[in-house]
Amino acid sequence: MADVGVGTGALGSVIAKLAALLGDEYKMLNRVRKDITFLERELRRMQILVNALADMEGLDALAKDWKGSMRDLSYDMEECIDRFMRRVGGGDKRSFPKKAARRLKTLFARHGIGTQIKELKARVAEEGERRQRLNLDNYAPPTTVAIDPRLAAFHGVAKGLVAMDGRRDEVISLLTEERVELKVVAIVGGGGLGKTTLAMETYRKIGEHFQCRASVSVSRTPDLETLLKDVLSQIDGDAQSERWKKDQLIRRIQSSLTGKRYILVIDDVWKIQDWKFLKAAFPDNDNGSRIIVTTRITNVAKSCCSNSSDHLYQMPPLNDVDSQRLFFKRIFNSDNSCPTQLEDVSARILRKCGGVPLAIITIASLLSHKPQTPDEWERLQDSIGAGLSYESHGDGNDMRHILLLSYWDLPHHLKTCLLYLCIYPEDAEIPCEELKWKWIAEGFLAVKRGNLYEEAQSCFNELVNRSMIQLLHAHSFEEKYCQVHDMVLDLIISLSDEENFATVLNGVPNSLPSKIRRLSLQSSWFEQKGEIQAITRSKLHVRSLNVFRVTKEIPPLVDFLSLRVFDISMHRSSWENKYIRNIGSFYELRYLRIHTRAITKLPEDIGKLQNLETLDLRRTSIFKLPSTTARLQKLVRLFVDFSQFVFSADMLGSMRALEEVSDICKVDNPEKFLEELRHLTKLRKISMSLLWLWCEDFECYRERLGSYLNELGKYNLRYLHIHEKIGKYMLRDTCCTFPYLQHLNLEWSIKRVPKGMASLTNILKLQIEVLQFDEEDLHVLMCMPSLAYLQLKVHGSTGVVTVSSDGFKLLEVFHYIIYRAEATGIEFAAGAMPALRRLHLYWSACLVLSRSGDGAGMGIEHLSSLPHLEVETNCCHAIPEEVEAVEGSIEKAIVLHPNRQTLQLYLRRKNEDKMFRDDKVRQKELKREDVFYL
Repeated sequence: MADVGVGTGALGSVIAKLAALLGDEYKMLNRVRKDITFLERELRRMQILVNALADMEGLDALAKDWKGSMRDLSYDMEECIDRFMRRVGGGDKRSFPKKAARRLKTLFARHGIGTQIKELKARVAEEGERRQRLNLDNYAPPTTVAIDPRLAAFHGVAKGLVAMDGRRDEVISLLTEERVELKVVAIVGGGGLGKTTLAMETYRKIGEHFQCRASVSVSRTPDLETLLKDVLSQIDGDAQSERWKKDQLIRRIQSSLTGKRYILVIDDVWKIQDWKFLKAAFPDNDNGSRIIVTTRITNVAKSCCSNSSDHLYQMPPLNDVDSQRLFFKRIFNSDNSCPTQLEDVSARILRKCGGVPLAIITIASLLSHKPQTPDEWERLQDSIGAGLSYESHGDGNDMRHILLLSYWDLPHHLKTCLLYLCIYPEDAEIPCEELKWKWIAEGFLAVKRGNLYEEAQSCFNELVNRSMIQLLHAHSFEEKYCQVHDMVLDLIISLSDEENFATVLNGVPNSLPSKIRRLSLQSSWFEQKGEIQAITRSKLHVRSLNVFRVTKEIPPLVDFLSLRVFDISMHRSSWENKYIRNIGSFYELRYLRIHTRAITKLPEDIGKLQNLETLDLRRTSIFKLPSTTARLQKLVRLFVDFSQFVFSADMLGSMRALEEVSDICKVDNPEKFLEELRHLTKLRKISMSLLWLWCEDFECYRERLGSYLNELGKYNLRYLHIHEKIGKYMLRDTCCTFPYLQHLNLEWSIKRVPKGMASLTNILKLQIEVLQFDEEDLHVLMCMPSLAYLQLKVHGSTGVVTVSSDGFKLLEVFHYIIYRAEATGIEFAAGAMPALRRLHLYWSACLVLSRSGDGAGMGIEHLSSLPHLEVETNCCHAIPEEVEAVEGSIEKAIVLHPNRQTLQLYLRRKNEDKMFRDDKVRQKELKREDVFYL
């Protein structure tokens, strides 16, 4: 069990710290040691019951109250112990007179801990007696579960699965009627039916035919000013709107859209007044513009469809056939491969799901982790209930119950990690790495295998696999951001409230607990003075403080003595340096992220944060750290804004615990920086791709830097992001070795693939850009036996290269990007890349036709395991016939593919506005502009 959990509080951490207080490091008074021994013994006994209750579903009021009391008691005990350890300290290496003086100073602290321990002992004894009185050791929870009726939309659950193409075509037919006036199509239906997915699939399908396009999500408590800025940034990327107010934004959007044909998706509208406000920004210019709105409320949909040309589209549930296809595909990866013995129970489960994709996917995800036996499935079927309401105003009880089934099936540490996501605002794009490090800082994870980060990665993957977290931007092959479905967010907020796990202030009236443990500020201002007072009152108990919106008034940020995580993430704010001037009083702080340009400097007392592990200052206006930062001996991760930040060589050398550093561009003393760098033997990740831009006499240092990085590579280096000027020195030797390096990113263009890369036997991910590329360079890359991800950007070559079956045995993701007309084409031989799961090709339409001939001759059909193909065509200097021919050749290649029925193909166009109408116009324009074509 982890140190901290949603149902167990800090009980595991407290027991470990009590054991530490009994060690030689802390010399306790005898009577205090007896009390601590009693506490440790009793809490170990109680921990077994608390852990059991934390994993039980539907506790009655008495059991829930006892568990809550133990949870709160554990937090109070940890706060007491932390204060004592901080005041007394341990391992003092001072001389005897100084030790004696310190012992006198801490005498009252030692006696103070005795009084507090005695009080805690009385509380523990009281809870022990109540446990016996309630006979909790033999407790069995009631069979019924309290159900929260709140529901919200589940974004994108049915994408690419079943029954979407027909619905998308229906909506397209409504949008493409030959009318020049502005038309609105409102998609309405209950939560989880796939309204957002349908809207976005329609948008992607026809969006390219409009001059301007944008998509935004409104949500229940929208920040309308931010929404308008989002729309404006999508239709006019050059607009500088940071300081604009609502009226200015509306006028600029109207101006940008006037005279243009546009398409917009306004997702998840809850209030009629919100729709009317947004609608005012979109002009009806009789150019055939279209707006798609999604909502769960019929009255809102009717309000959106106020004109005769508008349409209301009622989102239907899945029919029996499509429900079965979705269900079986999720469990068995096939539409109709259900074992005979499970067919009857499957039909009964699907009837209870009522055709709602969210319910089907949730149950299927749950069953995929259980034995495929009729008894196991029937037990689950019996627990679902008597049906599922999918009406807009249905009570949603069974829907929440289905989500709770997935929640209660999670191990306790995964429940804790999932509930922590409630600190993020609705529809937030959550950085995956940030989330994992916050889990670690909060103490949610215990090492089962590897290290804490590997455990965090495992937990994250498990939550994704169970459909509790959704990865974003999957088409980019990067897992950088994730999101919580709105319906899941509603669930975890309600569960968090029940456990007093986190307090979310998002503008919705809510009663505040007497002690706030984790706080998320999401509303634009505090509407009640009581909220300020409650936060101030709880400052000794708050363990996590996250600020996501600008606030007009904030409580004094001082003496948050239990704070582990502090995150300020606002693109624009009125915050000033004074708001963080007392940050040195956050003695337990482990994770500090400041993402707002309003902060220009850190206070000197930053050096007091002796437990700080992560310091993230990206997107701030801080260009230099105070000298006291060098005292942060436990700092593991340091992230800064590369554009202006100056690294101090002296400071860097004193932080021997550093494992990750990004992004090093400027250093005050290059000579000393190099010397100190070689001593950071714990370094796992380092990014210094732009160091050469800012370092004077870089040519004098780059060879030494390459040599020192080679030296560091022998220790622990996993990730390296450098410029080609450094890379060519590092990798010129065919015997170079980086035994731990897994991810290498060579920024900017290197002349050729360095031959030394063939010796990088453990590289999993490689990003490289080359000026010239041929068969010899390809052979070097194919000799990298562990490569699973390759991004290869090519500028020029001597001909077409052929990927054979001799290499790339483990490659799963391949980006092949061709920038220039003289660059090489590529072909795939039979048996090539047997493990490939994703292929991304980017090229010029002119290039493909002139160099590679028919795209169908590339050999894509030989990539037998490929389920996902994305082709981006650069339309610059091309004519429509050429672009269509390139896309047609790819579609022809798919026809020959053995998995053509399931292979997902994404055809995208870039620079369509730079196409020529025909070849005659092209030749004339290129000649006039003196541009060489091919």
